Amino acid sequence: MGTVNVRFFAYIKEQVGKEEITLDIPDFFSLKQFFIALEEAIPSMKSIHHQTFRVAVNQELVGEEAWIRDGDEIALLPPFSGGSR
Repeated sequence: MGTVNVRFFAYIKEQVGKEEITLDIPDFFSLKQFFIALEEAIPSMKSIHHQTFRVAVNQELVGEEAWIRDGDEIALLPPFSGGSR
């Protein structure tokens, strides 16, 4: 078993009511498994999970194919745009 630090931003933080949590996970975990565990730890994530947000692992944006490992930092970020005109 291991742990990951999960950070919430913007509307996600407001709906969850926390800025961050530590979540116990197996040593090697798929992003899909991570969301199941997160919804078990924070039931309000069930309604948020279907909204649009990005996931960063160790400060890098990742897709659904990402894997989570012991010690990783996961950030749930609202949609954003960047660049200049």
